[in-house]
Amino acid sequence: MKETTNKGVKLIEKDDLKVYAQVKMARSGMPEHIIFYKKEHDEIINHLIAHECGHILRTFSAPEDKRVVPTTNPNIRKTVSKEVEADIKRLSSIISLQDLYYLIDIWHNGIIQQLTSFPPDIMIEKWIYDNYPELRSYQHESIKRQNDSAVAVLSNNIKTSTPLKIYKASNIMNYAFFNILGRLIGIDLIKPYARTPYVKRGKKLVSLTEENYHNSYEGDIEMINLWAEFLGLSNWFEWASFEKIPMNYANSV
Repeated sequence: MKETTNKGVKLIEKDDLKVYAQVKMARSGMPEHIIFYKKEHDEIINHLIAHECGHILRTFSAPEDKRVVPTTNPNIRKTVSKEVEADIKRLSSIISLQDLYYLIDIWHNGIIQQLTSFPPDIMIEKWIYDNYPELRSYQHESIKRQNDSAVAVLSNNIKTSTPLKIYKASNIMNYAFFNILGRLIGIDLIKPYARTPYVKRGKKLVSLTEENYHNSYEGDIEMINLWAEFLGLSNWFEWASFEKIPMNYANSV
């Protein structure tokens, strides 16, 4: 790691994480990368830490001026609110407007996190599978758990309480992601989607991904932009320099 990034990695226990592990990549003013992990975990942490290291190596393979992060601003948030306006009116009968305005940010951040994570995640999982066969059993279990969480989103309760554009985009991405990864690790992860309306668009997204991916950090950004265009999310975020992340970056998760 240090040979590639000129920085080491520090592991820190953080029990309030919503996930098992999460990375904070070092800016120029940070002495090391930080991987937070839950104290209570099982052996899949071996895979998850490898995955986070993959993100670090992938990002730092690019020149510093090419490293970017997705961001938002008030104008983008106004655009998102406008595009889900009909859903907000529908949901206002069961959720207070005050709560809805809070939820819009959660939905927005969640879908952009999914959009900007899934393409590089695909390539990182392939890198792990191809280069670290000793991690495959952990990888298999880790991806299966992630798939179980994604399939739960197909619940009608979630569908009726989520803006339709966000709900559709999330499930289309889930289908494409687990279609590709399932074939990689040799397990059918898309069976639950068989009778859903997300298969047709999901298959198109699979083809777009497999036919156009350039396996590099720059290729990740290109693919994320292609996914965004395909899903109608291009105006829901913008790219900013990694070095412009706020100074409290290392202290927040």
